[in-house]
Amino acid sequence: MKKRYFKFAFYVWTVILFTLTSIPRLQSPINDSLNVDKLAHFGVYLIFAYLFMKMFDTNQYIQKLKLLTVLAVIIPISDELHQLLIPGRSFSYFDILADFLGFLAVIIYYKLRLKRS
Repeated sequence: MKKRYFKFAFYVWTVILFTLTSIPRLQSPINDSLNVDKLAHFGVYLIFAYLFMKMFDTNQYIQKLKLLTVLAVIIPISDELHQLLIPGRSFSYFDILADFLGFLAVIIYYKLRLKRS
């Protein structure tokens, strides 16, 4: 039952991400002087990666971590390339880095968790 919930949450989160990255000139309602945008990128992809891992049984974690590592490279780059097609959006290496770090935090968490068990 739990895995179904996480699978549903993962797909909903993915649709929300794609929708938000497709909105032209999306502005944060918060002053960006503290680089809130990069923190948002980190958090959004941290949740994405966490939901991805929660869809699977514990014995599948090693295989899924390998896939998540590949996704951690492909998804941030494809997200930024996709935004080149959206009016008012631009490509940012710093966004890619923040996205990747969100993935990396989850990868490290699960690797440490597997080491302990």
